[in-house]
Amino acid sequence: MKALFSSLLIGALLVLAAPDASAQRLGASRYGGTHRSSYVSSRVWAPGHYETISVRVWIPGPCQRVWVAPVHEWRLGRCGFEYVCVSAGYWRSVQLPGHLEDHCTQVWRPGRWIARGSCN
Repeated sequence: MKALFSSLLIGALLVLAAPDASAQRLGASRYGGTHRSSYVSSRVWAPGHYETISVRVWIPGPCQRVWVAPVHEWRLGRCGFEYVCVSAGYWRSVQLPGHLEDHCTQVWRPGRWIARGSCN
């Protein structure tokens, strides 16, 4: 009686521990034969890369030196009318207008996870 009970117990444990053959066959037929896992990741790894981008940059205009002529006038002085210098000539710095330019530069884009089927 003890031997029969022991063999039944061992047999039941073996049946419970054995993989389900029908589930394996179902998975094999559904996934084309040798696929063992039904998990499919919804994300993929996109490795880092350099990307060329266009950046608009403000280029200031050049600075130009301009001569301002002295100013002379006729004025009434002690001895009558005299031709005098009212303001001396000098150099003045003038900032000419700047402009925008498109510059191409390369930037590093680090690797990242993206959704499967995404165009990014």
